[in-house]
Amino acid sequence: MEQFTVEHPVELIEALMTHVGYATRTRARNALKRGEILIDERPAFKGSDILEPGIQVSVLSKEEVGRRERTGGAVAKGNKGKSAASTAAVKSPFPVVYEDENVFIYEKPAGWVCASPNPKVKSTYSAVKAYLENKTTEHVDLHFVNKLPREGSGLLVVAKSKEWRQHLQDNWASYAKGLYVMVQGHLPADDALFLRPENGDPYELEYRTMRATESHTLLKFKSGYDVIKDMLPALRREDCLLIGVGSSAPDPIKRGGIHLFAIAIQGPNGEMINVKTRVPNEFLKLVRGGSSPKPAPRKDRRDSRGPKEDRPQGERRGPSENHGPKKSADSHKENRRSTQSRKA
Repeated sequence: MEQFTVEHPVELIEALMTHVGYATRTRARNALKRGEILIDERPAFKGSDILEPGIQVSVLSKEEVGRRERTGGAVAKGNKGKSAASTAAVKSPFPVVYEDENVFIYEKPAGWVCASPNPKVKSTYSAVKAYLENKTTEHVDLHFVNKLPREGSGLLVVAKSKEWRQHLQDNWASYAKGLYVMVQGHLPADDALFLRPENGDPYELEYRTMRATESHTLLKFKSGYDVIKDMLPALRREDCLLIGVGSSAPDPIKRGGIHLFAIAIQGPNGEMINVKTRVPNEFLKLVRGGSSPKPAPRKDRRDSRGPKEDRPQGERRGPSENHGPKKSADSHKENRRSTQSRKA
């Protein structure tokens, strides 16, 4: 890595040509495009930026650029010549939701794997490890508690001791969680899916309908990611598909329709930690302009006997029921008959 400190106000591209020796402005601009130039440890892309005196400019090699991409921008610990100022300037590669002396909780974006044995694959493990190690000169003992798939996003918990990791993993199934799920298709508003696990008893998983358009529905479940494998066939029975999960699934937002937005955990000594995140922007854009459907009267909602193919034909619902301000003609006739019966 080559570095220099700016001594007087100057345009970035001029400073690169003067101090680094690029023969032409084109070569300097290409270096910016490749992510080789850092300003105070942050990538710079505009050659027209004006640098103030005291700013440090770094020029990375091709290998250093690749390493930085794999670690999410955090600098690997142990670099020679690392100053206290550069350590303090290291930014978290992901949004930090909560941190104390026992745990570190962050929001994983879609497209990242949690961990990989291949050092060339960028993972949240290597990025978070490099970030936390650079925050302190002391030894950092890190243990990842939960995982999420590459296509999904949401909360990941890192324990800072083996005791906390063991405790959290042993009790993970008992902790309250919240999951946003984006599907193509429609479901009855604020109802339940009938899940049939391979090695367990069938059960109903209730959901809340957050917003729906003509094509997509945003659902909220009080559950974690572990229910997804049982949820997929339940959704297909309702003529719905989970966005971005599976080779044949619709992929309008170029990511999976899964976001673990809430976790409530308890430490070994009763410490309570309750964290939440917002609905991903990609989900909101997909259902923009939609409505928040109201649930139908209880008598019209799904009964507890099972999925729709197990019920008589007359009890099945169409894919768009309860998802618009207009009711069908049959629904209006039924309401009129009910009103006349009450008057009689």
